[in-house]
Amino acid sequence: MKTAMLRSWVLAALALAAAGTAAAHSAWLERDAQAANAFVVRFGHEGATEPYPPERVIAVRAFDAAGRALPLRREAGPDGVRVTLAASPALLTLDFDNGHWSRVEGGAWVNRPMNENPGATEGSRALDYGKTIVAWSETVTRPVGQPFEVVPLSARPPRAGQPWQVRVLIEGRPAAGVDVALNAYAAHAVQTDADGVATLTPRQGPNRLWSGRRTPLVGDPRATRLSIDYLLLFEAR
Repeated sequence: MKTAMLRSWVLAALALAAAGTAAAHSAWLERDAQAANAFVVRFGHEGATEPYPPERVIAVRAFDAAGRALPLRREAGPDGVRVTLAASPALLTLDFDNGHWSRVEGGAWVNRPMNENPGATEGSRALDYGKTIVAWSETVTRPVGQPFEVVPLSARPPRAGQPWQVRVLIEGRPAAGVDVALNAYAAHAVQTDADGVATLTPRQGPNRLWSGRRTPLVGDPRATRLSIDYLLLFEAR
C-alpha cells in the first residue's frame, strides 16, 4: 500500500468516528510505512488518534492468499499495538474492546460505565471489529468467525463506480436489516436484505466500509445498549 493511500484510509476512519455517536471511537489496522510487513492498531475519534490500553486489542489475525493463518509477533509500542509478520498478508482482522462509555443528559461522553459516572443517563458497551484487505483472493470471501463480520461476495477487486456486494454475518449467520455505509456517514447507510447482503458502489482508490448495530441492554447498571462498529478497509480499481 502506498503511503498516500494509507493516509486516506486513516482520515476516512477518523471521519467515520466523528460522524457517529459521541462514543463511537473506531479502531483499525494501518501499515507501518517504516517497516516491511508491519501493522499498527490505531484508535481515534473526532479527527485525531488517541492512546489506548494495549489489552483492548483482543485479537489480530493475518491470512495469506490461500487462507492460511500467518504467524505474527505482537508488541505494545508508544504509538499503539504493533504486529509484525514474516510474509505479506492478504487479509488482516481486528477485534477491539472499546470498553464502557456513558454521559449525563446533554453532557459529553466519558470512558466510564454508568455506575461509575454519577448522574449518567445513558451508556454504551462498545466493541469494534474490522478487516484490512491487502491483496484480493478467495480468502477475503471466507468468514473468519468474528461475532459481527462483513464478508465481500467476490474475490475480484472491486471496480470503481460498479455495484459491489458484501454480506453481514452475526454469530456466523446472515443478518437482515443491518446498516452498511460506504465512504459515507451512518446516516446515509443502506440496509442488508433477507440474505444479509448489501449492494454498494465503491470509488477509485481507498474505500472505507462501515457497518454497525445498536441493541438495548436491560438490567445492566453499566450501560443501556450494546454498540458494535465494523470497519472494512480496501482499495477499488
